[in-house]
Amino acid sequence: MSNGRFLQYYWQIRTLLGEKEHLLDRVHPDYQICGDDDVEYRSTFRATIVFADGSRLTVRFALKGDGDIVEFNYAYQYLDPHGKRIFRYDDAPHHPEIVTHPHHLHRGPEPSRGKKDKVYPLDILRVDFATVFTKIERQYLKGAKCET
Repeated sequence: MSNGRFLQYYWQIRTLLGEKEHLLDRVHPDYQICGDDDVEYRSTFRATIVFADGSRLTVRFALKGDGDIVEFNYAYQYLDPHGKRIFRYDDAPHHPEIVTHPHHLHRGPEPSRGKKDKVYPLDILRVDFATVFTKIERQYLKGAKCET
């Protein structure tokens, strides 16, 4: 779909990041965000957002726009500065027991090999970039600022 709607969504994300520049470490070598062609013509988004405290959010989603623009086939994983998982949201359909199926949440560090990863229903109303970013800002970044 190349009618500009996905590109507009992409620029809403870029604007949010611009408004929150003080929380980010854009010069970190791992910081990356896909280009507008990926969003507009491939309907996909990928990014690694590095925060001033060294934590990072890895993001992957596809877009559909039959009515409202909706993210699907998504994974949002937030890691502490040492690379340990704090949480991950995804919509893989492998947890039908969760009331918010297929949308679910994993909390805490990745389990050791052979152990099951605990799964939880969503704790936010909607999984999208702005909502997840805001959750991180409010719950984990309390006063963080980039010094670069």
